[in-house]
Amino acid sequence: VDEDNGSVTATLAFGSGYRVSTTNGAATVGVADNDVPRISITAGNAVTEGSRATFTLTASPTPRAALSVSVTVSESGDFGVSTGTRTVTIPASGSQTLTIATSGDATDEPNGSVTVRVNNGIEYTVSSAHRSATVVINDDDDPPPSSATLSIADASGQEGLWVDVTVTLSEAVGFEVRVRWQAMSDYSADHPALESIDYWDKSGWLTFAAGETSRSSEVLIWDDTRDEGDETFIVKLSDPTAGIGMADDEGLMTIIDDD
Repeated sequence: VDEDNGSVTATLAFGSGYRVSTTNGAATVGVADNDVPRISITAGNAVTEGSRATFTLTASPTPRAALSVSVTVSESGDFGVSTGTRTVTIPASGSQTLTIATSGDATDEPNGSVTVRVNNGIEYTVSSAHRSATVVINDDDDPPPSSATLSIADASGQEGLWVDVTVTLSEAVGFEVRVRWQAMSDYSADHPALESIDYWDKSGWLTFAAGETSRSSEVLIWDDTRDEGDETFIVKLSDPTAGIGMADDEGLMTIIDDD
């Protein structure tokens, strides 16, 4: 228990056969309390920009009186957090909630965070395991409209090898773009290739990092010993990231017969 310093006093009692000194009949020894509160901090749940991030500071053992604790606030990103050093007062109950305001805006940006770190003090120690805590700040703005469009190139490949699936963005954008692709047979073609017989029935996602304009994958072509004409299948694009258009969502893939 964190408490005030105390003392122990011994006083000689009067008795027969001796006299008690009038100046040294009692003596006092001070007793210093050595229980210094240890401060730890924990973070609340992630918040959306414009909401308040919460942290809880705890003193153990509880202080004998209100305790002033120095903390430093920092942020990652640009969410209007008031950064710098401030003082949090922990009451004798031993726990205090700290709230940090964030500001919302209309700008699409990466998620950020706010961190609170407990500084060293004279009247307390700081937990080494719980010296700082971080709350994630989630951006809630959609990507800006873009004129960028996706296109898939026609391609060809020889039996036993593969055909490249190449998708391009018409211009670089400042955010991640994803698009799904699916290899499928086109039975309306003159010489349709059959899935799982002539080529590997495959699908997947292509992900463009911010600034990238071209991504590729491949479809394996099965080999056979039949003498046949060249065959075709298609690769279809779908489900692009919001704000991205489709200039050409269908690629014609030709299998070159080698028998």
